[in-house]
Amino acid sequence: MQRKIFFYIVSVLLIGVIICGALSARMLEINYSDDIKNNLVSNMKLTKEFIGEAMLADPVLLDQYLNEIRTVTNARITVIDASGKVLADTESNAADMDNHLNRQEVKEAIEAGLGLSKRYSDTLKVNFQYAAIPIHKDGTLVGILRLSKPLYEIQKMTQRMYLNVLIAVLAGALIASFLGYKISENITMPIKEITYTATRIARGQLDKRINLKTDDEIAILADAINHMASTLSESIGSLQDKNAKLEAFMSSVVNGIIAIDSNERILFINPIAARMLNIQEKDVTGKHFLQAVRNNQIDNYLKEIIKQNRFFDVEIVLDYPAEKILKLYTNPIKYVDRGDLAGIIITIQDITELRKLERMRTEFVANVSHELKTPLTSIKGFVETLKSGALEDKEDSLRFLNIIEDEAERLYRLISDILSLSELEHRKHRGVPERIDVRHTVQEVISILKSQADKKGIQLETDLQESIDSLYGDPDRFKQMLINLVDNAVKYTPDRGKVNVEAYQHVNETTGEKRIIIDVIDNGIGIAKEHVPRLFERFYRIDKARSRRVGGTGLGLAIVKHIVLSFDGEIEVESEVGKGTRFTVSIPIEMHSS
Repeated sequence: MQRKIFFYIVSVLLIGVIICGALSARMLEINYSDDIKNNLVSNMKLTKEFIGEAMLADPVLLDQYLNEIRTVTNARITVIDASGKVLADTESNAADMDNHLNRQEVKEAIEAGLGLSKRYSDTLKVNFQYAAIPIHKDGTLVGILRLSKPLYEIQKMTQRMYLNVLIAVLAGALIASFLGYKISENITMPIKEITYTATRIARGQLDKRINLKTDDEIAILADAINHMASTLSESIGSLQDKNAKLEAFMSSVVNGIIAIDSNERILFINPIAARMLNIQEKDVTGKHFLQAVRNNQIDNYLKEIIKQNRFFDVEIVLDYPAEKILKLYTNPIKYVDRGDLAGIIITIQDITELRKLERMRTEFVANVSHELKTPLTSIKGFVETLKSGALEDKEDSLRFLNIIEDEAERLYRLISDILSLSELEHRKHRGVPERIDVRHTVQEVISILKSQADKKGIQLETDLQESIDSLYGDPDRFKQMLINLVDNAVKYTPDRGKVNVEAYQHVNETTGEKRIIIDVIDNGIGIAKEHVPRLFERFYRIDKARSRRVGGTGLGLAIVKHIVLSFDGEIEVESEVGKGTRFTVSIPIEMHSS
């Protein structure tokens, strides 16, 4: 812009100087030329009076007068007769000159009484100004008097004038360049400052301000931009603060939230929703929902909502990367002024665990009903048999009573396990933590189950570290956990098998954490890999017929898991069919409550 302003200013000044110089030179040339014409006419009239028509007949006397007059008028004088023949000339030999009757000034003089012309003289090789008047005698044309002057002075003056104009143009160019630079700089510097600052403001540097010392319209513009930047900074700051709070809120909620427009393009998605829908891309804002989520069920659901303008809930099952059940709730986003649908807010709730718990509860109720019904049916049947006359046979009645006693015992164990499991799940037992001697408790459990192992010829062995720190918690729960694990190992180990209980203390070299590790190892029938993840579910049995035969309730391992969790511990299973199973319990020593 500065270059343009500079160019325009210099151009205007130079054009003005050139036009003024050229007009001045032309006016001077015209005025000087007019002065020469008027002077020639005046001198010509005086000359006519001096020479008169009588001298035309005396060439000698005519030449003498003409030369004298020439010294006064400083003009070339030519006398021509009526036929155009040159009678006398102060500059050339009249005899050598052409007929002048066809000269323009001569024609005009004869016709109008005065003739003027300007032309190049072939005789003297120079531009001349000519003036001619007729000479009459008794009303008859006897000759023409012509005066002329060379235009040397006009040419020299014009040349000097144009030279002065050129000098003025050069001087004007220098002055115009200086003034143009200063003026353009004064105009463009504030504009550059405004442009620079406005660019920085547009890039987000809202603390930038325009500082001008002028008091013109540009300063008013600068003040307006500064005010706009301040207002914009306050507005953006407020929006950023609100957005930060909103983003923090949206990121903190447990449910996924997605906002889409009426074209299914994502306006907002919180991290929870991205994690639920397994979206790997960092920024999906602006993308079509199907492009980001790639789930036709949800896409069809949204299309139906937009098409029917009817909002309802739906459950979606995702199979990848793991099975997940999601509940989708939708609400409209509407324009405040028009009420049209601007978009949709989708709230996503992961109900996988809820549905799993519901299924487990249903299965638990069904299993409990079945487990309770089986011994009760057996007891009821044998009671009816006894009432119908079997009491008279002492041997049969004793056998039936023994069966009733076994079923009642089984029913008692089942109810006890259910109550224990319920108590553990709801953490109802709030006793004061007691010191637990791990070595002594293991040995006590081995003593309790030794007779059961001996019946099957199973070797029940221990491998206990000499020095093991004590645990703190509920000793009865800890003992129950060990009994369930060892009893389970004995039950599912074939005759003359082997069960080994190991206990030792382990220190993590990285964290320095101390833990008690208890391994219950058998060389029994083993567990297939597909059953291992469900071992700790309530009433889950790998072989139901075998479980009933050995007297299990299906709740033993579930109780074990909850007891381990009450000690803030962990339990793992390693098993191979036909080779045996290892249960590993890890409990931190720092745990001081159950």
